Amino acid sequence: MKEFATLDKAIEMAQQGYAVYPLIENTKKPPKGVAGYQAATSDQNTIFAWFKNHPTYNLGLRLDLSDLLVVDIDMHDSAKNGKDSLFELQRQGKTLPPDTYIEKTAGGGLHYFFKYTGDKVRKIDNWPGIDLLSDFTVIAPSEINGKPYEPLDGRTLDDIKPAPQWLIDKLMGQKVNWTSEHAYTTHQKRYTGRLLDEMVTGTTQGNRNAWFAKMIGRLFATGAEPETVYELACSINEQFIDQPLETKEVTTIYNSILKREMKRFEQNSIRNSRIAG
Repeated sequence: MKEFATLDKAIEMAQQGYAVYPLIENTKKPPKGVAGYQAATSDQNTIFAWFKNHPTYNLGLRLDLSDLLVVDIDMHDSAKNGKDSLFELQRQGKTLPPDTYIEKTAGGGLHYFFKYTGDKVRKIDNWPGIDLLSDFTVIAPSEINGKPYEPLDGRTLDDIKPAPQWLIDKLMGQKVNWTSEHAYTTHQKRYTGRLLDEMVTGTTQGNRNAWFAKMIGRLFATGAEPETVYELACSINEQFIDQPLETKEVTTIYNSILKREMKRFEQNSIRNSRIAG
């Protein structure tokens, strides 16, 4: 990334009225003392103070203050490839305007930007591999592992088009006629389904430690391996907590719950052996 490219972009966006905020270099996490997207501002003095000593910080954009919606197309998971979901929607005549502002993400996906004035939403996997975001997003020139977010075809935020009506209808609760979606929403929800729904709903900063500990405990209750639980816990912290916990705190909470689960397992084993004997 070119030195001070993020600062230059942040100031430019602020002059256009967009509210931005800093993210730690190479991550999607805000630096300590910055309350994530809730701290987003268009005040140029604040922005300069954030970035002058950290020119390689990544950049976040608060969407709801600018009446924007991002359709996030993920393509790195073969089990839920957003490109396949786009093709399925297109077969139903539901397309995303190709001439709006689009960014290629660091993960090889796409962010479609649209004008949108509805309620704030953050719907993860609304369709397999497709997220709908109107609260916040990472934006160019941010980089993850040396891979940049970058606009397609030299487009700018001035190219953002209104969200298509079918997508607005979807966000307002009118069902898109997709057989697989209907089948999914009408089947009986089991423990893991309820857990995933609660996980994606996320939590706010004031409740995050207790909520995060509960999520880890419920993940252990599924019978998953400890390594799996830890990886999922890290993802939950990054994706679904307004201001993510520090890595050290994540590990401390995880180890505490792991210790409790191991003790419970030992007690159950002793009890079962007594019954069998």
